[in-house]
Amino acid sequence: MVDEKARLNFRLDHLPRKGGRAVSDGGLRRIFSRALPDAQWTPVETGATSQGVPDTEYCFRLGLSGWIEMKRADGWRVRLRTEQIGWLRRRARLGGRCFVAVRRAGSELYLYSGADAGLLFKEGIRGSAVPLVRLEGGEAQWDWSVVRSVLTGG
Repeated sequence: MVDEKARLNFRLDHLPRKGGRAVSDGGLRRIFSRALPDAQWTPVETGATSQGVPDTEYCFRLGLSGWIEMKRADGWRVRLRTEQIGWLRRRARLGGRCFVAVRRAGSELYLYSGADAGLLFKEGIRGSAVPLVRLEGGEAQWDWSVVRSVLTGG
């Protein structure tokens, strides 16, 4: 039987790292911008001015735009701050495109509506929030046309 600590270390070792620590978004910013180069991707860091704003804004042709909070999950739990949940839920209520993208175990991608941010935080990936997209096999195997369709409302 594989030692649990060794298994966890293996999972974390293949995730993007910055300064020796695993990147909190699982490298999703880079992955999305490379996989969907026809969109403009803007990383957003607003900590000092407005809390809760997602970390990535995107815009496809014809102005189809939205926001994504990108997260890495080592297990089934997704860490979101109260401000992030509030921002995503309000934007979704107003009809804005907003999502939570979660990379789990390096090879799985889940894309949730921002409206489900609270459930995702409380219950995790195995909870009652239903992903709009669930892909396996790693970024090279993920069907990016499905992701694009969800992000653009197509």
